[in-house]
Order: sequence, then structure tokens, then C-alpha cells
Amino acid sequence: MTTLEIILLAGFIVALGHFIKGLSGFASALFAIPLLALFLDIKFVVPVFLLFDFVSGIILTVQTRKFIDRKEAMLLLLGLVIGTGIGTYFLVSFGDVALKRVFGGLVILFALRMLIWNNEGVRKQINRIWAPVSGFLGGCIGGMFGLNGPPMILYLTQQLKDKRVFRATLYAVFFVDACYRLILYSFSRLITVEIIKFALYLTPFLLIGLFLGSKLHNKINERIFRIVIAVILSCAGVLLLIG
Repeated sequence: MTTLEIILLAGFIVALGHFIKGLSGFASALFAIPLLALFLDIKFVVPVFLLFDFVSGIILTVQTRKFIDRKEAMLLLLGLVIGTGIGTYFLVSFGDVALKRVFGGLVILFALRMLIWNNEGVRKQINRIWAPVSGFLGGCIGGMFGLNGPPMILYLTQQLKDKRVFRATLYAVFFVDACYRLILYSFSRLITVEIIKFALYLTPFLLIGLFLGSKLHNKINERIFRIVIAVILSCAGVLLLIG
């Protein structure tokens, strides 16, 4: 593919991923990174998406700041800081093929979890000791693959009943983690001029997707939407495993 074709294809995927984030509050990286990794080096894709997390994090955290549950956010961040450091070390140390195969397996697991995970109904709160644990697991996966969401989402859905508080707290944790990873990746020389330029080319796609997703938040059948996303992720995961 030519450079322009790569930018357009990557831009479409980024727009769709942030459309999903605007709808649900998460899953932009979970959707977009596996698809981008099919034609770009994962050590290139993860830092690019980190810059997107930073930009979207500023916008979304400022918009929802009054709903943030600061206690839950701090408990998650206690584990996240340690886990992100470990995950970043593995991203730097391991080869692209090995990372892609591990990543493909995780993506398939996440996709299956999306199909069977029901957000509705009665939510039973769990012990807050699991907050730093889920933060640590999210940090490890996030440092390696930019996918820190699933463990923390599973925890917060049990703790926070108000959707506005859930989304705002998640946005705040993601933004703080993006700032921290930006420092770690810079010291590890994972952020390059080429990555910054590529991210800038794709930023308009990010903003369009985020805007449209936020506007259509209440107009799409969530169950059908989740099934479609899970099927796409499963296919991407299989391709990463065998690629």
C-alpha cells in the first residue's frame, strides 16, 4: 500500500474506534489496535494510539470532571502505576511477532467476554481490594498493547451504578495513565518523530469519530452493536495469531 492508502485506511479504523468510544466510554483501543496491527508494526501502533488517548482524554475528562469518583480512581491508579511500568518493559523487550500472537489471543478472549458480559440487571459491589489488582492487570496489558480497559471496566461496573460516574471515572483513570505512559514511552524511545507525524495525520479522524459517537450515544441498540464489534475483534484476533 502507498503512504496515502495506509493513512486513509488507518484513519477510517481510528474514526470507527473513537465512534465506539463516544458511544460506550471505552473500547476505542480494543477495537482499533488489533485492526491496525494487521498492517502496521505493533510497536508503532501502540505509541500512536497512546497519543490519541492523551488527546481524547483531555477532551473527555474536562467534559465529565464533575462526575468523577475520586476514591475509586485513586485505588485503581495505585495498581496501574506499577503494572504500566512492567508492561512497558515487555513492549520494549519482546519481538513484534511474539507480541502479535500474545495480543491476538487476548483480543479473542476480550471479544468472547463482550458477547457474554451483560451490563444490565442488579450489580453486586465487590471488595475494594480488587481495585488496585484490576488496576495492576490493566496497567500490564496497557503498557504492552495499549488495552488497559477490560480489567478496570469489569471492576467499575460492579462498583458504580450511575453511568455518568462510571464513564467519568474511567475517562479520568485513562487520562492519568496516558500521561504516565507518555513519560515511560518517551524515556524508552518508543515515541519518535515519525509516530508523532502519523498521529497528527490521523487526529481529524479521531475527532470526527468521537463527535459522532457522542451524538448517537442513545440511538443504537447496544446488544446488536456489541455483537458486531465482538465478531470483528474475533476475526482480527485470529488473523494476528496466524499472521
